[in-house]
Amino acid sequence: MANNPGNSSAWYYSEEDLKSLEYLDLPSPEKSRLHEIILKDPLSQLNAVKPIVLKKSDSVLKAVTLMRKFRYGSVLVIDDGELVGIFTEKDLLVKATDGDVDLSRVKLKDVMTSNPQGLEEDDSIAHALNLMSVGGYRHVPILEGGKPVGFVSIRGILRYITENALSA
Repeated sequence: MANNPGNSSAWYYSEEDLKSLEYLDLPSPEKSRLHEIILKDPLSQLNAVKPIVLKKSDSVLKAVTLMRKFRYGSVLVIDDGELVGIFTEKDLLVKATDGDVDLSRVKLKDVMTSNPQGLEEDDSIAHALNLMSVGGYRHVPILEGGKPVGFVSIRGILRYITENALSA
């Protein structure tokens, strides 16, 4: 390892250091169970939890109370049975707690993330991870015919990977 001349406290690996690591017998992606799980396993394998579903007119206080009770990081918001939004912990922190606000008076429609992207149960875990990465999401609704039937979280994906790839 060589010292990085631009930052005296940082270290970087030189080309010589990297060559010395070539002897390691690391599994190729084609052989990896992790690779297989991420690319091939559908979201249905995650046994996604049933979502908390509320109406646009429901209060933030109601959403937060249910989120705490069930230890969920989000609720799905519907209008006439169709998914119109998602309300997350981040929405609570960024949009709903501005000053001394009475959360029982704030409606979900005013602070939710509108028109969230959803996935189907037959979409792959890789698809969910890509959507989460690109969009900066931690929760993605799972839809069946446009209706919310569950949600997938980054925590749920990591738990599934841990149980099925890393412990095998």
